[in-house]
Amino acid sequence: MGLEYSITHQQSWVEVHVRGQSDYLSTDQMWKDVAAACKEINCHNILGVADIDVLSSEHAYDHAAIFEAAGMTSDYRIAWVETNQKVVSMAKLAEAVIRNRGLADGRVFENIVKAKKWLTEMPVGD
Repeated sequence: MGLEYSITHQQSWVEVHVRGQSDYLSTDQMWKDVAAACKEINCHNILGVADIDVLSSEHAYDHAAIFEAAGMTSDYRIAWVETNQKVVSMAKLAEAVIRNRGLADGRVFENIVKAKKWLTEMPVGD
């Protein structure tokens, strides 16, 4: 199975549900679609709920180029929930890559409740 995703507009965020096999091209297209959805409603908050089969360290590092190509900036807040415990550590590596390069303010969470709470709180300094 390839990567399958849906993007919807919610209260004050764009919500992405993702599942399947992640690869560079499908992940690249997904983030471009997410960025387009955000621009459509002028929203920089993203809630992602994922069940990814495999995420390699190489693919985690690829997120820097993927986010740059999608036009993601530090204005975006991304709360990401990875439900497959086998890939959480690689999801956290991708988090570190995008945050360290200033491409987005993203966090990986254990559950949707914590992710929504963080996403809807004002960041420090704003």
